[in-house]
Parts: sequence; structure tokens; C-alpha cells
Amino acid sequence: MSQGKFSNPRSNRPSDTDRFPPQEPDDFPPRDSDQFPSQDSDRFPPQEPEGLADASGNSPDGLSDLFPEAESTQTEPREEPALRNGDPSPAPEGEPVFEDEYEDRDFLDTVMDTAHRVLSFCKQNQKIVMTAACAVVLVLILVVMAAIFAGSSDEYDGRILNNVLLGDINVGGMTKNEAIAALREATTDVYASEYMVIDLSGTTLRLSPSDVSATLDVKAAVNAAYDYGRTGTQAEREKAYQDSLTGNHIIGLLPYLELNESYIMDVLETYAEEASSTLTQASYELDGVQPELATDKFDPDAPCQTLIITTGVPGVSFDVDGVFNMVLDAYSLCQFLVTVDDVTPVADPDPVDLQAIYDAVCIEPVNATVNMSTYEAVPGSYGYVFDMEAAQAKVDQAQYGEQVFIDMEYVEPEILESEVFCQDVLGEVQTAHTNSENRTTNLRLACEAINGLVLNPGDTFSFNETLGERTTQKGYRPAPAYSGTQLVDSVGGGICQVSSTLYHCTLLADLATVSRTNHSLPVSYTEYGLDATVSWGSTDFQFRNSTNFPIRIEAEVVDEYVKVRILGTDQRSYYVKMESSITTAYTPDTEYEDFPYDNAEGYKDGDVIRTGVTGYLVKTYKLKYDKESNKLISRDYETSSRYATVNKLVARVEQEPTETTEPTVPETTPPTVPETTPPTVPETTPPTVPETTPPTVPETTVPTVPETTVPTVPETTVPTVPETTVPETAAPTMPQTTPTSPAQEESTS
Repeated sequence: MSQGKFSNPRSNRPSDTDRFPPQEPDDFPPRDSDQFPSQDSDRFPPQEPEGLADASGNSPDGLSDLFPEAESTQTEPREEPALRNGDPSPAPEGEPVFEDEYEDRDFLDTVMDTAHRVLSFCKQNQKIVMTAACAVVLVLILVVMAAIFAGSSDEYDGRILNNVLLGDINVGGMTKNEAIAALREATTDVYASEYMVIDLSGTTLRLSPSDVSATLDVKAAVNAAYDYGRTGTQAEREKAYQDSLTGNHIIGLLPYLELNESYIMDVLETYAEEASSTLTQASYELDGVQPELATDKFDPDAPCQTLIITTGVPGVSFDVDGVFNMVLDAYSLCQFLVTVDDVTPVADPDPVDLQAIYDAVCIEPVNATVNMSTYEAVPGSYGYVFDMEAAQAKVDQAQYGEQVFIDMEYVEPEILESEVFCQDVLGEVQTAHTNSENRTTNLRLACEAINGLVLNPGDTFSFNETLGERTTQKGYRPAPAYSGTQLVDSVGGGICQVSSTLYHCTLLADLATVSRTNHSLPVSYTEYGLDATVSWGSTDFQFRNSTNFPIRIEAEVVDEYVKVRILGTDQRSYYVKMESSITTAYTPDTEYEDFPYDNAEGYKDGDVIRTGVTGYLVKTYKLKYDKESNKLISRDYETSSRYATVNKLVARVEQEPTETTEPTVPETTPPTVPETTPPTVPETTPPTVPETTPPTVPETTVPTVPETTVPTVPETTVPTVPETTVPETAAPTMPQTTPTSPAQEESTS
């Protein structure tokens, strides 16, 4: 048998008591104070004398019947004696019976049968000498019976003392049969299948159960547990009993185990000799199947792999004999993990190089690109990485030999195939707007309607078709808008700022204008010649994607600005700037409206009802500059914009009549006409001077504008017939521009 700390049963230790709490005294089997049961007539019934031996001197059964063979004795039918206090209970049907359980009883029955035969023999022979001899034999038998009864009496009712453990299996209070069954159930499969793991501060050794070949003598171990408190002196037995009431008594299984100790020692010695070579560096692996990352095959629901990093383990030296005894003790207690703290590192592993692992397993995302020869998109791919910062934190906290699990994750490329054509800013414009709640709401709704719209090559954009009719059901609100040359509240008022900003943006993107109409009057949020008015059911703004690639519109209201961008694929070697010039200014005339002296409006003679507005003819040019040298490449005419002239309107109020006015009424009429005429002439002249001051228009300051032709306006008849000069200059030069008339209804601010 193996030798170790638990070679012999030993008293319980404090740690054992903690691991195996003692049973309560009430659970302990009662001690029997009876010494011997009375030998009453029921157990030994009287026998009548029978006849003597036959004439030959032999008994009927023969003298050999006094000492029958074992098998003949067992064949005799007999009644089992009743159980008494202290006798072991019969084993349940089908349960194996421990052979030692009934050894004393079988021997006692044999002696009693023998005594019965001796008495029968004596009665049959009726000889004094034989009777005396039989009496002597009977006395001896009774003495033997008394000794047997004295030895077979058990004060613990045939059960193991409480709180007795075989290894870590508590068999206290069990019979031998119960203890055998419990021990076999707990140890048979374990010893045959469990690896003994030896942890040398991170370095792990494993002993194979097939190589260790652990075999336990279950009956011998149970007998040792049963004998506890039944052997030794009376004082030793009494002490064992008292100890069993308050604490555990552990009996190691090592004395009853057969182990391949040479195999265990060989493993420990070999490892100790190669301690310096047992140094293990960190390693890693990806668990799972790598998903498809190409954008045209990517499945966002596909599970990601898990990166498993196993930290390195240092080489160590240790006390071979000490670890060997620890292993034996573990087997003795039916435990299979030995942790050795007293080890000496001889070589440390290298730190985990996370960057090297990242470079080896991670895949960066690839943006989609454009084939400039075929004008087709080239798909990209998703990235496949792990979080370096989170991974480093886990590795820093890991112990020697510990596995660290890190989840891989997808990274979307910045440019997907659907967006590959819209990565360059072709044009970008922002215009300031007034902080009016209703008007701002209309601007926001219009921007949302066109934001994100993609136009393929050759597609035409229509502002009216994209927004649809502006109604209160869609959220549009009343705001100021032009109706001819008058400002009135209109649902959707102000959205012309969005169409105008978009128009300017298309010019910078060098896209083809299909339809554009300027406002009847200049607007404040953009330069002259760069506005585009719209009106549902009539005036529309349209442009065409004249590039080789798709484009996308981005529009939003941010703070106090309307911002519009057009994104696409820029193949140009130049960039665009716009320039507007006022080529003609049209001075407003003065008109009069007659009112009675008691007019409801309260006008007095000479009051200005409407201020005159100077009209303009504006030409817009597209300037192209080289991207590398920033030199002007070309200056091309783009369009003309005719802004209407609004004549000044003055009230002419008749004089209040007097009592003597009957004969003088016709006489006063002629003088009033010439008297009013001279004042009106000088009045019209001064206002025209400030009204013709276009310095407020930023474009008029552009040095490239060829001298203004205001002084060279043909004839002095231009102010009197402005309408005749506009079509002559605008019609042949601007086929795509529709001059507005005062009757047109526009939405702007």
C-alpha cells in the first residue's frame, strides 16, 4: 500500500472540522448497556431423553454427528433467532451483505446445534460416565457461548461513529454495507477518470488517471472506519466516542490505495530537471470562422470570431519530494487539484505584444473606388479588428497562463459602393436668412425635401416636382412672398431662398441649367443674377446632371444659414467662380393718382404713395480657374437677369371747395395743372439719384465688370419706355431665362 500523510488513521485537524461540519449528537446511534441476553427456554427448548445406542454401541446418528461438516450443518433446516438490540439489521433484498456481518451469529448457531446434539446423545445412552462427560462438554460450550456473546455485543448498534470521513466522504452513522456503497459510488468513477492537476504558480502539470492507475480497497477502508472507537483501551474508545460528537475524524484513503507512484515521481523529476525549458511564451488564436468582408457579400448578422490570447508562463523550480507528498495527500482525500505556492521562477516570458497580434489578425476597411475608364464603382470591404485599449486592459490583469477572450468587431468603410460617386464637393453655397419662425419652418421643410436626393448622369431635377405643392397639411406656413412686385403672405413663403441657393450651387458644380427665372425684384440674401424664383403650377427651377457620375444634393438649415452642397466625382482640372455685372439701370418715372380732398386714405396733395425702384439688366459670367496655378482660364457668359422698374406713385388731391367757387371753378382748373407740374419734375429727379446707386450690390464692385453703361443709355427716352429696351437686350442672349412680369406670383423673401 502507498505511504503518505494519511497512512494511518489520525485525529481530526482544525481544517478538517471546517471542511466537514460534525453531526449533531442526537443523530448518533444509542449505546446499549445490556451485556448479555437471557438464555430463556425459547432460545434453548428442553429435550426429552431418547433411547440409548443400539447394541453395537453406536448412536443412531453416529458419533460423527457431534462435529458435522460445515456443508451438512448448513443443510439442516433451522429457524433464525430473533434480532436483539445491537444485532445488525438484515440486508435488504438484492443488496450485497458484508460477510463479516454474520460471522459471530453463524458460529454461535453452530455451537448451539452441537450442544443440542451432545444432550441428545447423553439422554439416549443414559450412562453416568457419558453424562458426566457431556456435562463437562456442555460447561465448556456455555463458557464459549458466554465469551462469544461478550465479544459480539456492540454498544454502537453496528454503525460507524458519527463524523467519520473516508477521504472527503462522510460515512458517519452508516452500517458497513451502507458505507461500502457510499464509498464505491463516490470514488470508483472519479479515480478512473479525473486528471490530477498540479498548479506550479501558473505552470500546470496533469497526471493521467490511466497512468496513475488508482485502485481503492473499499472494504478495508470501511473496516478502518468501523473500527474507530471499537479498538484500543477503554479510555481510548471513550475518547474517540466523545471526539465524534464535536468534530470530524478523517481517515485518509492512501493506505488503501494502489497508485503508480513511480509514474508520479518520474513526471515531477522530469519537469524539475527541465524547469528552464518549461518557459512558455504568450500565444493566440482566432476561434470561429472568419466572415465574408466584401461589401457585396457582407452579412451584418454573421457572428464575429473571438481572439484568444494565452499569456506566457515562467519556467520554475520546486521541491520534488514535497510536491510528491502533496499529490499523495490529494489522492488520499479524493481531491484532484494541488496548488504549489513554494516555487522559484527561473525565467520570465516576454510581454504580450498586442500591436503585433493586431497587425497579424486584423483587417482594415477598404473604401469603394471608381474606375475612371468605365465609370463604374469598384466595391470595397469591411474592416475586422478588435479594440486595442480594451484588449490591453484585459491582458494587463491576466495571470500567468491565463486565457484572455477578446471579441472581434466589424468596421464599416468610410465610402461604400453606393456612395463612391459622391465623395467630392462640386459646389457649396450658404445664404443668410432672417430669424422668422414661419419662414424658417418653410426653409427647413424645403431643405428636407431635397436633402439626400441622388441624380444619375443625364437626370433632370425639378424643384416643384420634388417639393410638390406647398400646403399647410405638409407643414408649410404663411410667410412674405412676392406677388408681382408686391409682398404678400403666402403659404410656403421664403422657399425661393432654397431654390436660389441651390441654383448658385449648380453653377459652381458646372451643371447644365434647364430652366431658371430671376425674381421680379432683387432679393437681399443673394447677389444680383444668382437667384431663382419658383411658384407652384408655373415658374420652376430645373437643372440636369451633366457629369459622367451620380451626384447627391445635401441641404440643411443651420443656425441662421441655408447651406447647400452638391457632391459627386470631380474630374475637372479647374474650379468655378461666378460674377455678375449691372449693364443697364432703368430710372423709375413718376406717376400720379388723383384723390378727392376728403379721400378715405387721408392723402394730401404730393404725398408719395409708392417709392420708385430702379430696374436693372444684369449679366452673369462663369469664371474658370486652374486648380494648380489658380490662373483664370476662361470667362464665359452664363445668363441675363432683368429686374423690373417700379415707377414712383404720388397722390394728387383736389383743393377743398369754397362758397364763391361757382364762377371761379373753371378758372382755377387750368392754373392748377401747371402749378403741380413744375413741383413734380424736381421731385422725381432727386429720388432717382439715390435709387440708382447700386453700390449696395456686391457684384458692382467687381473690377472685371466692363465700365457701366449707365451714362451711355441710349436717348433720354429710355426712362419713358423701359419695356421696349428690355426685350431687345435680353431675348437673344438668354434663351433659358424667362423675364418675370408683374402678374407672376413668386415665393421668396
